[in-house]
Amino acid sequence: MSQPHVESGSHRNPSEDAWWRRALDATGAAMQLRAYEKDGQEVTWSDAVMNASAAVSMGWRQNERWADLPKGPLGDLSDGFAQRLAEEYIRPDNVGHWIDNTEFLPNVRAYMARGDVGETLTASATSIVEAADRGAPGEYRRPDPDKIADVRNAMSQRLLEGRYESSPAVGDEDQNFAYRLGYATADAGVKAMNATLEAGNDNDLARSVQHTLGAQPAPRAAAAGERTGGAGARPASAGPAATKQSGTVAGR
Repeated sequence: MSQPHVESGSHRNPSEDAWWRRALDATGAAMQLRAYEKDGQEVTWSDAVMNASAAVSMGWRQNERWADLPKGPLGDLSDGFAQRLAEEYIRPDNVGHWIDNTEFLPNVRAYMARGDVGETLTASATSIVEAADRGAPGEYRRPDPDKIADVRNAMSQRLLEGRYESSPAVGDEDQNFAYRLGYATADAGVKAMNATLEAGNDNDLARSVQHTLGAQPAPRAAAAGERTGGAGARPASAGPAATKQSGTVAGR
C-alpha cells in the first residue's frame, strides 16, 4: 500500500495503527452520541464503529444521515470484515451455504441504512450462524440464539481489543489497520462459530456412544458356588480365568 504524504510535524498518518485507533475511537463516540440523541439508545462502542464503517463502505457517505462522520476511509474496516466472511462462506465447495443466501443478511444492510446502531453486529452474527449451521440439504434450521450470542460477543470483544491495543490486528500487512481489524473481527466470529459446532458434534458423538453402550446387556456375574455348564467341575486352564474389557470416550 502506498504511503500517504504527511506534512512535517503532523501526526495525521493513516498508515499508522495509532492514528487509526484514534480515528475509530472518534467514530465510535460520534455514533454513540447520535444513537442516544435519536432515541436514548445506549449502544456499545463496537456496535457503533461497525455500523458507521459499514455505512461508509456501502457508499452512504453523501447521505445526510452519515454526512458528518469523521473523515478517513472508515469503510476499510467493513471491507476487511466482509473479506473474511467471503473466504469462509462463499467458497465453490460451499454453494448451498453461502452467507449471501442467508435470510438475515439483508437485515444487516437495513439496520445500517436506518442507523440502528445496536443491531448491526447482532444481525451479522445471525447471518454467520445461519450460514454455518443450516442442517441437512433441504432442511431449514432457525439460527440458535445462544450461538448468535457467542458469535456476537466474540466479534465485539475483538473490536474492543483492537481499540485498546490488547491484540494486534491480523491479515494482509499491506492493508491498513482498519481493514486488518475488520478482518480479525470477522475471524473471531467465524472461529467462535466453528468452536460451537465442533463442541456440538463432540457432544452428539458422546451421547451416541453412551446410548450404544447403555443398550448392551450388563455381564451376568455367577453367584458364589454356582455351576454353569459344568465349568465348576473342570480344572482351571493354564491361561487367564477371564478377560476384562474396558473402554473410554474422550472428547477432542
